[in-house]
Amino acid sequence: MKKVILLILFVFLLTFFIVYTSQSGVYISGAHGNSNYGVLRTSTSSFARGNCMHCHEQHASLDAEEPQPQNFAPSKYALFYDNFISQTDNFCLQCHTALGSYQSGGLINRSYSYRAGGYTLDTIQSIYEQFEPVSSLSYHDLNDILNFINGKWFYTLDSNPCIACHNPHAAQGDPANAPNSPKTSGSRGYPVSRPSQHIKDSAQWGLWGDGPGEKMSDYTTGYWAPYRYNSTTAYEPDGSTTQDGSNLTDFVSLCTDCHNATNIINSTPLGRNLLTIDWSLEKHGNGLFTIQRSVRAPYNSGTAPTNINQSCLDCHEPHGSSNAGLIRVEVNSAVLAGQVTTINSTDTTPPYTDTNKTGSYLCQRCHMDDYTFNASCPQNGWYYVHHDAASGDPPYSALGICTNCHNTGIGIDCNAPVSPINCFTCHYHNSLSGTERTF
Repeated sequence: MKKVILLILFVFLLTFFIVYTSQSGVYISGAHGNSNYGVLRTSTSSFARGNCMHCHEQHASLDAEEPQPQNFAPSKYALFYDNFISQTDNFCLQCHTALGSYQSGGLINRSYSYRAGGYTLDTIQSIYEQFEPVSSLSYHDLNDILNFINGKWFYTLDSNPCIACHNPHAAQGDPANAPNSPKTSGSRGYPVSRPSQHIKDSAQWGLWGDGPGEKMSDYTTGYWAPYRYNSTTAYEPDGSTTQDGSNLTDFVSLCTDCHNATNIINSTPLGRNLLTIDWSLEKHGNGLFTIQRSVRAPYNSGTAPTNINQSCLDCHEPHGSSNAGLIRVEVNSAVLAGQVTTINSTDTTPPYTDTNKTGSYLCQRCHMDDYTFNASCPQNGWYYVHHDAASGDPPYSALGICTNCHNTGIGIDCNAPVSPINCFTCHYHNSLSGTERTF
């Protein structure tokens, strides 16, 4: 009997060793398992930095000084806190918050505008702030994500929605261990994994963007990076002179695992389903340009691709934003001139009465407004690009019927007394799938 027990113990230890060694290489290469800056929970600091015990309490036996799972029993994943409760209360946010973090020494996670855009004036310091409704006008709703992934790609209702895009046993810091510095070519990391590639064995669920075939230059030959903040020589995401996306994760393939032409995703904050997106038709995707774009640098350079494709994160934050639609606060070298407070017009028939054109704060970061054509015109006006031949190829005649789009006035120049239109009234994702307004 003793020999049988010893044999069983040997097999158990051997199995543990095989499993550990198969995952340790992935884990110790990630942000959580790094021995220099990895996970180190304050109340379990007697364990080495990066030790599994900082997240997983086997048999709930540690009785550490922090909230226990709500049912006061071992969690499904032996975590020291409930895996997911709400938008602002889940296991990941026990550490990924600037204030009250259980990570020893605190934990800072900057926005994408800061990390890739080089906008170091951004005050956001944590993932919690980006998800939290008080700080963000828009955010990825974690309850909606959990409901969407449930039953797909081996996810269940017991999953944490954060792992839809992040493998916690492999995710890297980007930049690595430099929260108060933008990315550089020498401090890169890769934090995301594609949801469609998710499998139960986290050691086999690879990072996305860290290898061949996973860059924006692999997705398209038409990518052209935007400038970094306050620069006309440094490009996103790492401040180098690389423009073709060979140093950028293919975020389009990542995002369109969910946001595509077929998936129906309910948005609780918007109170409706999100628009479906056929990226092959998108003007900022693989759709062909049909009219003059009137674009700013660097997209108007002679070496830029004729048909420019964009990465989703060139315009959007991945977690949350103080703008509507997860729109970044900084785009293509400068901060938006104002806050984007709306992304869709409620109007359905002309004449349109929506006078809130805050969407153009985003558009003018890459497209030329009236002021760039004529300094006597106001900024954030769009008469030239839509109506004047000076822009190159306007889609609408200056002698057209103004009230088809505008609800007042009959003027034909930039100072005409017509009501402005929110850019997103006509320009929005999937607007070229038979629903774009034309007159």
